[in-house]
Amino acid sequence: MIDATDILAARILVVDDDPQSVQLIAETLAINGYGAVTATCDPRAVPELHRRHDYDLILLDVQMPSMDGFEVMEGLKEFERDGYLPVVALTGEPGHRMQALRRGARDFLRKPVDLDELLLRVHNQVEVRLLYKERALAAARV
Repeated sequence: MIDATDILAARILVVDDDPQSVQLIAETLAINGYGAVTATCDPRAVPELHRRHDYDLILLDVQMPSMDGFEVMEGLKEFERDGYLPVVALTGEPGHRMQALRRGARDFLRKPVDLDELLLRVHNQVEVRLLYKERALAAARV
C-alpha cells in the first residue's frame, strides 16, 4: 500500500532553463517534505540522469533554447524501463499544453507555476507512478 512516506521519498527531477524557476520549484518541494529532488538547467542531461536515477516524476519546461521539452520526452522513451514515467510539462504557451500531452506528458502546469497546484499535481502523479510500479511488481511475482 502506498502511503505519504512513499510519496515524499519519490525521486523527482526538475528541468528548466531558468535557474530561478528551478530553485523555486526544488525548494518548494523540499520545504514540503520531498527528500529526493534533483534539478538541472541542461535539458540534454535529462535522459542520462533518468537512466542513472530512475526518477518517479520529471517536471519539464517545454520551451528551452538548446533542446525543447518535446525532444527531451522523445529521448526519455529510450530509457524508460517499466513503461510509465510521469512527465509534467511546464509551459506558458497554450498551444504547447495539448502538444505535450500528445507527445507523452501525463499532465501539465501553466507557467508561472502556482505552487499549491504544483504540490497537488506532484503528489497525484507520484502516487500513480508508485501504484503502477507496485502493480507491475505484483504481476511479475505471479
